[in-house]
Amino acid sequence: MTSQSELRSRAALCAQLAEREPANRALWMAEAETWARLSTESFPANQGKRRAADNNASTRLTDICRRSDARGFNMLA
Repeated sequence: MTSQSELRSRAALCAQLAEREPANRALWMAEAETWARLSTESFPANQGKRRAADNNASTRLTDICRRSDARGFNMLA
């Protein structure tokens, strides 16, 4: 069975790839969200402890999207 930390690591890697590959950002962000969700659903005993960390992960994913959008907008201007 995959550990919770491995699932979170996969989510973080996908978020990094989304930042580095703007052309495939939507794909990588979807993957990151899936891994982040699986990390909490697969380990319900830790779910209460992980809520704050999950909120931080979601915020990080949102920030990556915003930075990517801002970069794309600046490139067009």
